[in-house]
Amino acid sequence: MALTPREFSFATPADLGGFGNYRRLCQVAKLEPIPGGWGLLHCTHNDTGARVTLATEDVDYVRLLATGAKTDAIAGLMIPEGKFTQQRDGWPDPDWLR
Repeated sequence: MALTPREFSFATPADLGGFGNYRRLCQVAKLEPIPGGWGLLHCTHNDTGARVTLATEDVDYVRLLATGAKTDAIAGLMIPEGKFTQQRDGWPDPDWLR
């Protein structure tokens, strides 16, 4: 199953404006609230176009990917197996905090 990264986001208390918002996102996304938060990689399946969200506890890794994507420095990058420990169908709804 080949995936193409499309967007990045960060599920951390600092990025979401506090612990309440962070806990709410974790509840909606069915992620365990962990102290450092989650780095999210929003992808599409190459064959079907279906959306999928990958999550890792390594938020800094996703920040690095996001920075590299702005300069095309990550073109063709192979993500290490096991780096993203959680996978969810779809992308987060932008209205999840309402």
